[in-house]
Amino acid sequence: MLHKSSHIITPETFHLLQQLQELPELEGYHLVGGTSLAMQLGHRNSIDLDLFTENEFLGNVLAQDLSQHFSLQADLAIKNTLLSRINEVKVDFISHPHPLVREPIAEDGITFLSMEDIAAMKLNAIIQSGQRLKDFIDIYFLLEHFSVNDMLHFFSVKYDYINPLMALKALTYFDDLDETIDKPKLLKPLLTDQIKLRIKTAALHSKRVFG
Repeated sequence: MLHKSSHIITPETFHLLQQLQELPELEGYHLVGGTSLAMQLGHRNSIDLDLFTENEFLGNVLAQDLSQHFSLQADLAIKNTLLSRINEVKVDFISHPHPLVREPIAEDGITFLSMEDIAAMKLNAIIQSGQRLKDFIDIYFLLEHFSVNDMLHFFSVKYDYINPLMALKALTYFDDLDETIDKPKLLKPLLTDQIKLRIKTAALHSKRVFG
């Protein structure tokens, strides 16, 4: 069951998401990232939309198509990328041609990637930059469903060209963490030290799931 309360996603953003996924131009695009995970776990708010596809596309053509339906401002429109604002909501469209860990899930007119896929993508995001607290927050809550070993397996399926030890190392490296960047609103208070402790413990006891 999706979490759709206004504490997770505003009604306006949820309605926009449904409208977007009804469009034939966006067939094959799936909701990913923090919003997808927040709607599955119900742990925090998320204010933007990330729609990924395994297919190639032209950002300027997609922007023109979407402008027929919405008020759209394109911040970047290039091959395989469209970064935009639609009805004042930040919406990014990205080509992400990597294998699926699990088949996408459809509910309430929305197609979104599984927690397994998002766990792999979160690890990849942390490899790229360990600055964003929200990525570590998401890992904290994913550890209530999967062990570190599980997540490294998902990562290996999705990104088989990257050594999973890089993900493990990045996961426990907090020196670049900046708590002022994109800090989400959590439904329950959570200290950064709690996040670090759980992740460090999970890395040491890599089969453990925190129930």
